[in-house]
Amino acid sequence: MNIYYAPPSQINNGFAELLDQEAIHASKVMRAREGDSLTIVDGQGGRYEGTIGRITKQSVQVEITEREHIRRKSPQLMLGMGIIKKRDRLEFAIEKAIELGAARICLFRSERTIKENVRMDRLESIAISAMKQSLQSYLCEIDLFYSLDEMLDTIQADNLLVAHEKVEASGGKIDFESVRSSHQNLLLVGPEGGFSSEEIDDVVNRGASLVSLGSNRLRAETAAVAFLSQFLTQF
Repeated sequence: MNIYYAPPSQINNGFAELLDQEAIHASKVMRAREGDSLTIVDGQGGRYEGTIGRITKQSVQVEITEREHIRRKSPQLMLGMGIIKKRDRLEFAIEKAIELGAARICLFRSERTIKENVRMDRLESIAISAMKQSLQSYLCEIDLFYSLDEMLDTIQADNLLVAHEKVEASGGKIDFESVRSSHQNLLLVGPEGGFSSEEIDDVVNRGASLVSLGSNRLRAETAAVAFLSQFLTQF
């Protein structure tokens, strides 16, 4: 099953219009033709079934025949992650985090961050692709913060869980009951080199729980995937 993305601005009066890469993917890659049926999501919970009415060089125009609104899953999981130096690893972490259900991803610079520049346009494109791949109807929001403090001051969460390698694997268990009873949960993963002791003290003072991801030392992108994957069968 393939789904396509059209933001709400491209859905009006019973019609949806695929533009740019979405139009190319439908008409050139998937070889869709006029009269074919398509499934479209708008990234805000809207899901549409329609029939292609017209294909041009720039767009695919779809007449909507059915529509529904998908409720956002609760509780919500947000991922806070220190910026990873290598672009391919950062992009891998973003893609897999979205496929695993992250509703929002907050990238931040920390004391041990090496990389400074992030191509947000590339990450937004990856977010769209990951949303479609995992058949979701909500587009993950990706934000960039200049520090861990700025992110924590901005993002409101009922639960703050921090993956930390110095927590004993026998302890540091995730309190899933607390997560289930919360509306929004923020999971924090550090950059290469992890969090500094000062940063850990800061998040603990803010009420964070430190959790273990096991006895093996994980790369930052692996830690993000391992952290989120623990919630797949819990909700």
